Amino acid sequence: MNGFDKMKMMNFQTLMTLNQSKEKFMANHPQVQPFLDDVNRREPEVGQEVAIAVRYPDGTEYKTGVRVTEGDLDLLNTLRQFLR
Repeated sequence: MNGFDKMKMMNFQTLMTLNQSKEKFMANHPQVQPFLDDVNRREPEVGQEVAIAVRYPDGTEYKTGVRVTEGDLDLLNTLRQFLR
């Protein structure tokens, strides 16, 4: 079962816990909310690029990126609503 399938199975308590964790994360990292607000001012659109990088203290880094397709728009809009 992948992560998206697990998300479909979340119950109300899990969603509440996830929301509490999100609020704590946002409080600990205040620069994230203004970034998300800036990104959320625009609707996701086909052709938009999304890049993600993770860098560990030992210098190891993983990067990936995607170009948004028509099929991605529903998921991105759902995530936008959750991250507000």
